[in-house]
Amino acid sequence: MPIAQLNRSVFRLSGEGAAAWLDGLISNSLKGPMSFAALLTPQGKIIADFFVTKEGDDLLLDTPPKFAESLFKRLRIYKLRAPIEITDITETHNVYAIWDGQGEEGLADPRHASLGRRLITTDYLDADGGYNAHRLSLGVVESEWDFETVTTFPADANMDLMNGVDFKKGCFVGQEVVSRMKRMTTVKKRMRTVGHIGTAKAGDKILAGERVIGEIYHSYERLAMGLIRLDRLKAAEVEPSVNGQEVDIFGSVDGSE
Repeated sequence: MPIAQLNRSVFRLSGEGAAAWLDGLISNSLKGPMSFAALLTPQGKIIADFFVTKEGDDLLLDTPPKFAESLFKRLRIYKLRAPIEITDITETHNVYAIWDGQGEEGLADPRHASLGRRLITTDYLDADGGYNAHRLSLGVVESEWDFETVTTFPADANMDLMNGVDFKKGCFVGQEVVSRMKRMTTVKKRMRTVGHIGTAKAGDKILAGERVIGEIYHSYERLAMGLIRLDRLKAAEVEPSVNGQEVDIFGSVDGSE
């Protein structure tokens, strides 16, 4: 049963009404014991994505360290005079991914059934790594590697396919743009796993013949994550390639499109 320690910053949110307050800001509803969500700009781009785990009356929020400072500042701005405490507990809490096992530790990752479980604990577990390859094999976007803050819409990163956006909830920051994109347009770009990439690196173009159909955002061993123009991929009459080598482009995480 593989176990990987994840590179995450962890905040504790406590105080009367903390869940309702956070629910009013973020892209998803806090319905279960663990939720995947993002805080967006008013223009609908991702400031930070994160998991929210319920721990009694408190919430534990874990996000990639590169987003932590910006997210912490934004949450404190939105807090105003609300009786909410936001505490950085990264030094005492560890986040793990556990998959391909029958254990009941942690909570099921809400993004994809085969990702396994996530666990936040003050303990240190023996970890063997392998998570990056595991999630790439499933076509799951991870912001730690695949995109930076305020560059990406939720649909580009497949958040709407990975239980990260609740289109039926009340207002949240950036909702108007995200909802309009859902209602009025066809998604033109999505991140997809690219296989058999050879020596490809971030920034390399994905071609169909002479036409650019995408770009590599992150590569690891023989897999990569790239942003793909879906219309161009569909219209392509030759196999896609990177640096002259044919590649495979995996389907979206829910098998659509």
